[in-house]
Amino acid sequence: MSARNDIFAAIRKARPEVAAPTSIASEAQACSQAMKRTLPPLDASDLVGLFTARVSAEKVGATVERVARLTDLPGAVARYVATNALAPDFALQPDPRLQQLAWQDAPGAELRPGAPLRRDTALAVGLALGGIAETGSLIFHSGAEAPTLYGFLPLHHLVALDAQTLMPLLEDYAVFASGLPVPRNVNLVTGASGTTDIEGVLARGAHGPGNLHIVIFN
Repeated sequence: MSARNDIFAAIRKARPEVAAPTSIASEAQACSQAMKRTLPPLDASDLVGLFTARVSAEKVGATVERVARLTDLPGAVARYVATNALAPDFALQPDPRLQQLAWQDAPGAELRPGAPLRRDTALAVGLALGGIAETGSLIFHSGAEAPTLYGFLPLHHLVALDAQTLMPLLEDYAVFASGLPVPRNVNLVTGASGTTDIEGVLARGAHGPGNLHIVIFN
């Protein structure tokens, strides 16, 4: 018998009423209800509007565009490339939903997805796993179709976000994630990268993209 088993056996012997499975389940339920009473009031009637307001606030520093469907993403990327005078070559997250889009049909620009991801990459286009309206955060789980560096190396990160994956509160993400395979890492990204470490002056792009553009689709 291990020391761990010895410890738990001693606890069960000393407090059998606490160690009983029904007692543990009851206490867990009570803790859950107590936690819910501490949550901030939140109007969840318009999650897209709430998320947009949070993420586009001056201190968060992201920009947002709304399109009808994911197939409209190439047009949104073309507009962003033109507005920011970027080259048409960009790194594309290796997600099949993005790879199969009609990039060659984007209006007003000759887009060339598939550029290698490097330290000097100007633009990467990706797809978020979901979003949190309370904080304006994007959710990324690492994996073969979502390498972490796509969200950290480029100067510009353009992210597609399905409106149906928006969650009201951070706690809702915890429930959502409990039903998914555990990724190697999780990143909750709130706005463009920034720091005020030097003399309290906000500097963008300190430890990630200095520009974050979110394209919300239904």
